[in-house]
Amino acid sequence: MNLIEEYEAGLINYEEFEKYIWGCGQRLINDVGLDKFIFYLNAKEGEFYEEK
Repeated sequence: MNLIEEYEAGLINYEEFEKYIWGCGQRLINDVGLDKFIFYLNAKEGEFYEEK
């Protein structure tokens, strides 16, 4: 389970998520895709990515 999946599942809170997302790199981008990764870099607490 990657960082974004943990956040979406409520396993980590927003503060922890925000702290660790900036340290994630290519592996997370490969797992979730560039669009979703960029969304979460800019997301505010309570915002979740919606697949199109």
